Amino acid sequence: MRPLQFHRSVWAALALGTLGFLAFRLAQLLRYGDAALITDQAGDLGRAFWMGARFDLKALSVMLLLFLGPASVVAMPALTRRVGAWLQRGAVAAIFFVVNFSAACQYFYYGFYKTPFTPIVFGLYEDDTVGVLASIWSDFPVVTASLGVIALTAFQSWLVFRFASPGSAAKRPWAKRLAISIPTVLILALLARGTLSNFPLHDQDATVSADPFVNDLVRNSLQTLYDSSKDRRAQVTIGANPAVRLPAYGFASLAELGRALGSTAGTPHDLEGWIFRRTPRNPMLAAHPPHVVFALMESWGAHALKFDSPENNLTGAMGRHLKRDFLFRNFFPSQNGTHPTLEALLLNSPLTPLTQGQYGLISFSAAALRPFKERGYRTVFVYGGSNAWRSLGRALKHQYFDETYDIGDILARYRDAERTVWGVYDEYLFRFVHDLLLKADAEGQKIFVFLMSTTNHPPHSVPSGYQQLPIDPNSMRAYFAKDMENSVKQVQTFQYATHQLGLFIDGVESGPLGRKTIVVATGDHILRTLLQYHLPSDAKDQYRVPGYFYVPKAYLPATLPDLDRYSGHRDIFPTLYGLALSDTLYPAYGENLFAPLPEERQFAMVSYQLLFSRQGALLPYLGKPSAFRWDDTQTSLLQADPAPAALLEQGGQARALTALADWYTRYQVTARKLTRP
Repeated sequence: MRPLQFHRSVWAALALGTLGFLAFRLAQLLRYGDAALITDQAGDLGRAFWMGARFDLKALSVMLLLFLGPASVVAMPALTRRVGAWLQRGAVAAIFFVVNFSAACQYFYYGFYKTPFTPIVFGLYEDDTVGVLASIWSDFPVVTASLGVIALTAFQSWLVFRFASPGSAAKRPWAKRLAISIPTVLILALLARGTLSNFPLHDQDATVSADPFVNDLVRNSLQTLYDSSKDRRAQVTIGANPAVRLPAYGFASLAELGRALGSTAGTPHDLEGWIFRRTPRNPMLAAHPPHVVFALMESWGAHALKFDSPENNLTGAMGRHLKRDFLFRNFFPSQNGTHPTLEALLLNSPLTPLTQGQYGLISFSAAALRPFKERGYRTVFVYGGSNAWRSLGRALKHQYFDETYDIGDILARYRDAERTVWGVYDEYLFRFVHDLLLKADAEGQKIFVFLMSTTNHPPHSVPSGYQQLPIDPNSMRAYFAKDMENSVKQVQTFQYATHQLGLFIDGVESGPLGRKTIVVATGDHILRTLLQYHLPSDAKDQYRVPGYFYVPKAYLPATLPDLDRYSGHRDIFPTLYGLALSDTLYPAYGENLFAPLPEERQFAMVSYQLLFSRQGALLPYLGKPSAFRWDDTQTSLLQADPAPAALLEQGGQARALTALADWYTRYQVTARKLTRP
């Protein structure tokens, strides 16, 4: 048996494999889609199939490089030519079988779950394998589908063998054959990357439409399996014992944790009663609940605001709001990354990543949006990027969001919208949210919108038509962490994002929405590569983010807040519950910033490890705490020896709160607890 021509085998396999993926994509469209899609969304479908072909070529190229390439190398020397020829044919057949079998499985998986492969697919061997296989055998045409996959694989393989038959090429010297093959390998490497841009083709590129079904057509079965395996590897593993991590926080049992918290018994029921509180009865809120907008701004750090001036205008339209409304100056993020912060805010959990795998299908009792949902709010999540990122679109629907929108919806509404690698520019995101607010208000709906921006993220850029406000990078030069050119781009993007947030609030405040809409804005974390920090002295500025609230006069409580109070993300939702909801049960892992609080309970936690307060900082507060005190300016940290007793007491509170959140997250999963007291 003579070896196949490598380059002809590659081109034939790419063509036939792509056609195979296309056939399954068409089958999914025709079987599970609405017939009107073909006429009403022809443009979106065209983009889906084009992007799908790119994903197909990527997957096929990777497999050809991994399997056919080495087999062809073995086939070059005369000594191993016959073995190599068999390996080549085996590699081609195996590639086609994997493509067809996985595509057929995803076709039926979609019919059952109405989604491409997710980490649930690994339940085949993680759960009762025999039971799962029995269900598959009874519910799906296993024999017919298997025969179809085998027949298709055999036909495709036969075509490749015919097309790549060596013929006269077998007489070429191996060096000449190698020279012919090198360009093919280079092209395969390019196709495997999927793009010539800075970032390889990845799951976020699968968002081409506002219609989730159209987006589901883009990624082939191999890509969704790969993405699902990444999600599965990343997710937290939760066993049968929800108290398993208590010793890591310094508690031997639930009873000991309960005593530290001041609860009566330390039983699960008792601790749940401690977690959930009720807002006061308020007839005005019951009759006139406000709209609420929560803006989680990408890389919006507080330290950069220190350099804001007329000559170095970093805030734009937001500047007057930061001065006139409520800006908490000692405010800290719950985590130090976008997705961990999002999960901490929305799930009140220190465990992350939590929602990318099987746990993303659980509706958590302590989910932050649940109190709003139970009070009749329309709850909406709007992301400037793709909801395919970290499986947001799938997971958030289980966390009391009625609707989720992303870049596909925004681009569909505003055809002129510009975008970055990560998503649409913030002005289009805010425009979309403002339209949602106006429509909901006109229809008499009360709405909660959680929005997440993307613009202030590397690689930094602003839209082509943006009229930049004055900046003076020289005033910040001594603090820049990178070269001037890179730093200026970051300053420009920070200004743009902050200015767009201000323009959005201008639009809310100036119209009828201004009298009945609460807006809160904060950063997911700081802009990490803009300014340099020396630790531990600069730890405060390394983590601090703005904590901004716009509250209409009718919703302001009698007591105005202390804007220098140490606080953070864990306090945002308890504050919103107090400002917007009457007589409502809510998860109280934080405090209402507009309500008085004893100073010993005023502290911020970062990454469920670090603590900041007026008394100083514990870096960390877990394990063996390292204590620091403030210098005279209250900005830099100095070693504290001995540690102040008040600071250690706050560290004990933080440990107890973290242990409680850890335990209750696991408890909700292990008990599949979908109700609460």
